[in-house]
Amino acid sequence: MAKVLIAGCGDLGSGVAEQLVSLGHQVVGIRRQGQEFPQGVEGITADLLSLDPSRLPDVQVIFLIMTPQGRTEQAYRLAYLDTAKVLVRRYQDQAGSKPQVFFVSSTSVYGQSDGAWIDESSSVMPLSATAKVLVEAEQLLAEALPSVAVRCSGIYGPGRFRLLDKVQSAVDWSHNSWTNRVHRDDVVAGLSLLAQRALQGVSLPPHVIITDQTPVSMWEVKLWLATQLGVPPAVSDIAHFTPSSGKRIYAQYLLSQGWQPQHPSYVSGYQQILGDYLTLRP
Repeated sequence: MAKVLIAGCGDLGSGVAEQLVSLGHQVVGIRRQGQEFPQGVEGITADLLSLDPSRLPDVQVIFLIMTPQGRTEQAYRLAYLDTAKVLVRRYQDQAGSKPQVFFVSSTSVYGQSDGAWIDESSSVMPLSATAKVLVEAEQLLAEALPSVAVRCSGIYGPGRFRLLDKVQSAVDWSHNSWTNRVHRDDVVAGLSLLAQRALQGVSLPPHVIITDQTPVSMWEVKLWLATQLGVPPAVSDIAHFTPSSGKRIYAQYLLSQGWQPQHPSYVSGYQQILGDYLTLRP
């Protein structure tokens, strides 16, 4: 069995850790705050940017799963690029073979916004400052270590109530756009499968998309949620019903490896979340 480092053992990281521990792997998890780690995980509570490199063990697989403390360029540099530099410095000269890195990135690196279909053959087009930082971090890791950029569409799941709060608030929905989503549990399953393939010696592509395969207009999602919540649609101008921006994302690689999303669309994925939301925020 392998030794795995999860740099960023929060919600997603903990899910991956649980999966890998259940398969018999030895897992070390790092989180910046809190002492809660899944059973069987060797936990380290520290900021990766200031952690003594000697505390980072030799490993076969690394997951870099960070959450920025804001949506600014500087916050993204600290969370993604600077942590990637730490891992490169520590592991590019590791004795024996270099570890396989999985960097959890975002489909925001595809700046196309005219309704185009995007898949793993599409070129990146980072338009925002934060997307440019993600591409920079992807490239840094790829140049130094065996690395896969795992580009996730909008992740939702238990406890992630931001969209529900927006619909409940009755704030105008503004213009319509295409949106792409993926349930947290399906991301965990996809990341775990990638680790298993790497440990089996399978040659991996440089980037992989994880999405639920059901691009949909934002107003459709909000209308369905509004109906479930019993609130009126906050649409002031129905002339803009047709999506005027965004992209439609489809991914093939994980499907070719046997991954099947438990929640192939938002309707399935939001059922339990709605129940939790109505219980906590009646």
